[in-house]
Amino acid sequence: MPIFLGLGAMKIGIIGLPGSGKTTIFNALTGRGAELSRAGAWHRGTNLAVVQVPDARLSALARLFNPSKITPATVEFVDVAVEFSEDKARDGRLEELIAALRPAQALFHVVRAFDLAGLPPQPQADLDRLESELVITDLISVERRLERLEKDAKRGKRPPAREYELLLKAREMLEAGRPLRLDREISEAPELKGFAFLTAKPVVVVLNLGDEAEAPSLKVEAAALVVIRGALELEVSQLPSEEAEVFRKEYGLYESAVDHLIQAGYRVLDLISFFTAGEKEVRAWTIRAGTTAVKAAGAVHSDMERGFIRAEVIFWEDLVRLGSYQAAREEGLLRLEGRDYIVQDGDVVIFRFKV
Repeated sequence: MPIFLGLGAMKIGIIGLPGSGKTTIFNALTGRGAELSRAGAWHRGTNLAVVQVPDARLSALARLFNPSKITPATVEFVDVAVEFSEDKARDGRLEELIAALRPAQALFHVVRAFDLAGLPPQPQADLDRLESELVITDLISVERRLERLEKDAKRGKRPPAREYELLLKAREMLEAGRPLRLDREISEAPELKGFAFLTAKPVVVVLNLGDEAEAPSLKVEAAALVVIRGALELEVSQLPSEEAEVFRKEYGLYESAVDHLIQAGYRVLDLISFFTAGEKEVRAWTIRAGTTAVKAAGAVHSDMERGFIRAEVIFWEDLVRLGSYQAAREEGLLRLEGRDYIVQDGDVVIFRFKV
């Protein structure tokens, strides 16, 4: 198992310095057998996989309706096999890195916290270096664009004022070594969305521990932190479910890496899930928190948004407890909501619309 609203799969890029274990984590998440790179190696291309989001709420609704089709939300992970290396030209790395990560809506920064070939871990130094590499990559992109705008200005073509102002501010931040996600004006500016700046993307720092290691302290700025044991998670992912359960209890892995990391991705992207449920299909839909009912209808189908009349809404747990929509109506728990209702995480929604 890199998110576009409307939304399809949530898209998350997995990056890390050589030897960080990022491909091990990718394989644990996805059940894939992507080639593991050696420390310092230079691999081109990417590993891609789409994973279903584990969701007990969806399973409970499916048991209630016994539908012909069950459609979970999905996450698309891209393990970027473009490793940072001192002896490679930065420009070559830049184009590949941006191309691979442009669709990603969030990044997992994998940081090594285990011994590697006799080398003790230095997680803070590795995280700082990774951040620095991305800052430099964005700075190059900003400088290129500013040079282009300034050349156009010399030819008498006036640059877009707002874009130019934001780029100057972005350059100042990046030159100071600060990622763009620290400034919401820049990271969320529509004028800069097309650049897909890497340091503007939300970040989950994934501290990759050894089998028995204790988690070190780590200074993380404007990012979520998740601690996992990547090698163990990979081993568990390859076991039959009953054996995996025993293995998890033995090592205290009470939550799978898939669950833990996907939840972190949802949090940093401010995402929630709502459901549509009936005998034909039970389905989970991913939207941003704060989305109105009419926009949520558009996530299901554009006709529903255009012809929106109302939404009938019930919390998933109430529907499962009562056993049917009819029982929910009789209890007064199936509410009628208008186009401006803010859809909540766990809502089950019936959209009424006219084409």
